[in-house]
Amino acid sequence: MKYYTTSPDTLTIGAFNAPSLLQEKPKIKPQTLPEAIVMAVAEYYETDIETLRQHGRDEPRATHRLTAAYMAKKVTGISNEDLAHLLRRHHQSTISKMMSSVERKVESGKISREDVVRLNVIIGELVRNWSYECD
Repeated sequence: MKYYTTSPDTLTIGAFNAPSLLQEKPKIKPQTLPEAIVMAVAEYYETDIETLRQHGRDEPRATHRLTAAYMAKKVTGISNEDLAHLLRRHHQSTISKMMSSVERKVESGKISREDVVRLNVIIGELVRNWSYECD
């Protein structure tokens, strides 16, 4: 099934070099700085915030979620309760347990030091620009 069109406003199906409009996920604008940080970490790991919010301990998603939570907490000082709500965890004690395992994962190499350095740069830029975007 091939449909071709000369109008750029018409969605084409099967046309050669047609943009994959239906496959692109809509960009969600973050409402808070912690949410923006979690989204930036998700993007760094080539995933999205909804994937990080899913339940489960499978790798690498669990490590990516832990990294996002750690960076949001470290940079913004968000409460465990608010961070649990952002990541759709049932209780704030889940966040407390996550925070205590970060150093172990860095030492074991599950979270690379290079990733932490790169994320610090990305998030630093995000924080610097955040106040300008919100004004």
